[in-house]
Amino acid sequence: MAVEEIVWINGVFCTAKDIVWPLSDRGLSLGDGLFETICLQNGSPRFFPAHWQRLRNSSTELLFDDIGNGEEVLLALQELIIRNQIKEGSIRILLSRGVAPRGIDIPQPAQSNLLLRVFPKPTTTKQPLHLALSKVRRVSGNPTSSHKTLSNMDMVMSRRFLVAGAKGNESLLLDNEGHLSCAGTANLFWIKGDDIYTSSISCAVLSGITRARILQEFGNIKTGEYFPKVLRSADMVFISNAVIGVKVVQQIDLGDNEILQFAGEHSQFNKIIHFMKSA
Repeated sequence: MAVEEIVWINGVFCTAKDIVWPLSDRGLSLGDGLFETICLQNGSPRFFPAHWQRLRNSSTELLFDDIGNGEEVLLALQELIIRNQIKEGSIRILLSRGVAPRGIDIPQPAQSNLLLRVFPKPTTTKQPLHLALSKVRRVSGNPTSSHKTLSNMDMVMSRRFLVAGAKGNESLLLDNEGHLSCAGTANLFWIKGDDIYTSSISCAVLSGITRARILQEFGNIKTGEYFPKVLRSADMVFISNAVIGVKVVQQIDLGDNEILQFAGEHSQFNKIIHFMKSA
């Protein structure tokens, strides 16, 4: 018999079907909130301190109430994992600014709503990763680009609004200046010779937890503002996020009948794989 989903909201455990979410909550009505997605591995939330610190930094910059150091939340997560009997999968932390009158002005004070959920690892069929260039552009300096906000419409639509003729199972996004930014749900890397490259934060790149770990471990990675043409000479391309770790990109469709093919192995990528497995 399937275990009925248990969630945690504002310090209280309850079944998912019994949760009450106010219609005047700003996360629901305006997308005024933040989220984190954490890898759940062997019953443990991977790199929770880094995820919580990013959430706390974003909440401070976007004028949320102080959400604390995360100690209570970590304890709640550990209990939630046990109650849901899930050891492998993902965790979602959802922070809404909370209930407020209609309008876009930030309420003062505001009592945030914090929700925790645990999801089992989905059963999926492995398929080659093909990126397709999207017409959706990331905007540097926009909060929805530099923070994991609930108003994530650009990523939601990025796979639907592709450049003419482009096809793939994940999107490739540029920033408003035409520089490479990211994949739809991940950071983007590529390898040429012995050099590893990734777009800089200035290209509307979200500072991913896995991206940060790779940059810290491999200090010679080249970051900058790059146009898509650099991928034509790349030996290998891969993406990263907290749930998948790293994944090889086999093909990128830039539209106008320009399809780039890439190798599935590289000595530099093997070093990254080794690092990811040992961390």
